[in-house]
Amino acid sequence: MPENAPTRVLVTGGGGQLAACLRKTQPQQIEVTYAAREVIDLTSAESLRAALREKPFGFIVNAAAYTKVDLAEKEKSAAFAVNEQAVKNLAEICTELGIYLIHVSTDFVFHGGFNRPIDEAQTPNPIGVYAESKAAGEKALLNSAAHATIVRTAWLYSEFNANFMKTMLRLGKEKPRLTVIADQHGSPTYAADLASALWKMIDNLRGKEKPAGVSIYHFANYGVTTWYDFAKSILELAAVQTHIEPILTHEYPVATPRPAYSALWPRKFAHDFGFEIREWREALSEAIAAYKNLEGDKK
Repeated sequence: MPENAPTRVLVTGGGGQLAACLRKTQPQQIEVTYAAREVIDLTSAESLRAALREKPFGFIVNAAAYTKVDLAEKEKSAAFAVNEQAVKNLAEICTELGIYLIHVSTDFVFHGGFNRPIDEAQTPNPIGVYAESKAAGEKALLNSAAHATIVRTAWLYSEFNANFMKTMLRLGKEKPRLTVIADQHGSPTYAADLASALWKMIDNLRGKEKPAGVSIYHFANYGVTTWYDFAKSILELAAVQTHIEPILTHEYPVATPRPAYSALWPRKFAHDFGFEIREWREALSEAIAAYKNLEGDKK
């Protein structure tokens, strides 16, 4: 590709909240194609190869994932098709075509006795089909010859699509009292901050010789909290007066165990890409404002 040619990026999972935030924060000098699963079937190597040969891309951001954590226990083949086989296909074809792959993964691959934010040196220990399928996708990429980066993130929310922030805001308006789990710890991440970080990564890499092999980074907003404290902050920032009562994990049984502590430590990303990462409450305040603006536009 000539030096002055625009950087072309394909974003998979084009209908998801991360893709919406990538659109929102997209730099002008980058040409981006957002592909929903109806457009490109990542689980079919033939379909993917044909789509990628039609137009040259310098980067792919794989934001596609099967994310139905509890349903995955009944839909194992579907979860592994999207979270493992699709990543294998992407790795193989990106290697063939010289495309740099950025694969978005999850804090769910960690399920152990952690008591401090988890850095990239820690070994995944997934529990449950969803977590196992995401870890299998990471392993497939790490075992490939692709030039790529795995970016793990956590507790993703935004003003777009369905997520914990929007659910709390909806329930807070509908119900006089809510119960939220108070003994699971993590790092809430505004998807717009993750999107901006991914664009920063691409900006750092474009026009340069791409690093060989597969690197791993964690990205989340700084800070550690619980779902209970996260929910309280959401409603307080939105001026919703609904009472929230803390409960323990065993009081809210689900099909798949959740990590008790999966907060991520993103300092390596901040250092390597010169990206300033915000504290989670600061980012949440902006997300609430963006949500209110978006809802106001709909009226």
